[in-house]
Amino acid sequence: MNYEQIILDIVSPLVNHKDRLRVILLDQENLHDSTYMIYCDESDVARLIGKKGVVAEAIREVVNVSAKLNSKRIRVKIEGRK
Repeated sequence: MNYEQIILDIVSPLVNHKDRLRVILLDQENLHDSTYMIYCDESDVARLIGKKGVVAEAIREVVNVSAKLNSKRIRVKIEGRK
């Protein structure tokens, strides 16, 4: 399953600068645990995190539901770039 594409499909409608949006697999600790980093424009970070982290938590939840179907655990981190 292509988790990078799943994350992009979820996050793309939320940001204003789609051209600056990147999802990268940071590390794969083992076959079941992976960490993905969302890089976006600084002005879009607040949109992806949301008030009290609600949007970020929802993104993580949706990704983890799809990962659990394959007995995996996915971590998602968000970082803004100038």
